[in-house]
Amino acid sequence: METFTVDGQSIMENEIVGANLEEILLNLMEHPVTNGRIIKRIFLNGQPYVEDVPHAALEVQRGTIESLKLDTLTLEDMGLNFLKTGPAYLETLLEALGKIVETFRLGDEQEANEYFLNFLEALHLLMTLLEQTRYVLGLWQGSDDENSSSLNQYLDSLAQVLGTILELQEQKDWIYLADVLEYELQDSLRRLAAILPTLCQRGH
Repeated sequence: METFTVDGQSIMENEIVGANLEEILLNLMEHPVTNGRIIKRIFLNGQPYVEDVPHAALEVQRGTIESLKLDTLTLEDMGLNFLKTGPAYLETLLEALGKIVETFRLGDEQEANEYFLNFLEALHLLMTLLEQTRYVLGLWQGSDDENSSSLNQYLDSLAQVLGTILELQEQKDWIYLADVLEYELQDSLRRLAAILPTLCQRGH
């Protein structure tokens, strides 16, 4: 018999729809018990479950599921968690960026571009979380707010830097691109790391 729980609350087996884990998770996130919350942790058959590749949950058939436990977060908690963990995430990005710059300057453009593509995906995720947090917590919305001005100036600056980066990629000017990554994008990410702790205080 399957057992399903969300934040310690049991859900009847006949309430769950889905032939595999991904379908079941999608169904559970629409269940009234979740009430618009998001998944924080998944325990499958008593063990922590994390997808190693996208949509790996499709391969986990319902017949193999004996128990499924979900811990969830409110959107507000997610936003606050992002503000707290964002600086550490940015440090990881900065470290990766340093290696990318070095690889470009060594002349290995193919390898550097592969690394840089992964970096841009991680940066896109970061900016998506930042935008979601902005609206969920109601931060930075007042035009006269100091934090709002700081964020708007930061986003404008980052957009200009990213525009330059895309142009240099098209031109295949790898040395100049390395300079922009090191002296402009790194500085921009460090500025964001300095902004996030102040925003976290506002979010409480």
